[in-house]
Amino acid sequence: MFDNTAFKTAQENMLYDAKYCHDLSQNQDALFFRFYPWQSIGLTQSEKRAIPKDLGSFEHAFRLTGGGLVFHCPGDIVFSHVAPIKHPLLPHKLKERCYWMANTIKKGLHSVGIHVQLAGERRVNHTSDSIMFCNTYHNPYECLLNNDKICGLALKKTRSTILFQGSIHLQNTQKWFPELKERYGSYFTKGCSTISLPPTKEIITAIQIEIKKALTQ
Repeated sequence: MFDNTAFKTAQENMLYDAKYCHDLSQNQDALFFRFYPWQSIGLTQSEKRAIPKDLGSFEHAFRLTGGGLVFHCPGDIVFSHVAPIKHPLLPHKLKERCYWMANTIKKGLHSVGIHVQLAGERRVNHTSDSIMFCNTYHNPYECLLNNDKICGLALKKTRSTILFQGSIHLQNTQKWFPELKERYGSYFTKGCSTISLPPTKEIITAIQIEIKKALTQ
């Protein structure tokens, strides 16, 4: 059920998710949760959109899920989740599934001292650019830390399955992409760089523990 496999390149990581999404689409009892540390400077983009020409020199790959451009830093946590729409242990309605996933991640982060809030649980100033990255629109399932978006979900729904992909931004994007701040600063986040963090492996384990709890409730 849990998979921590990590590859060095964006393309390898996205292909791995795509393979599992395809393989599990015929199994109505399957559950796949993957959390892993990102290893390189790279970009991912929805397969329905193009990579901007001025970013073509960066290592990049296309996601099956929607959303916008994501700047990945070494040390960030990236995740995916595949399950049937009507899995007996999960909510069947899409919004409820989104909330289940986001809230479970939030609880896992809380348990290791990363006190995020879901955007939908607080009033957010929409004129602020402090949470403007990846999807430049308000998403109630984003996790915010000091008004900075550190975690968001993108999804793809097929006839039988739901795929989530997302990132937990532990790093400050500007540190890894300083030359892009002027053009793409609205996509950047400080991540969790303003607080002391436990080891990445400990964060991943904490989230997985919360997932196990949520599946038994």
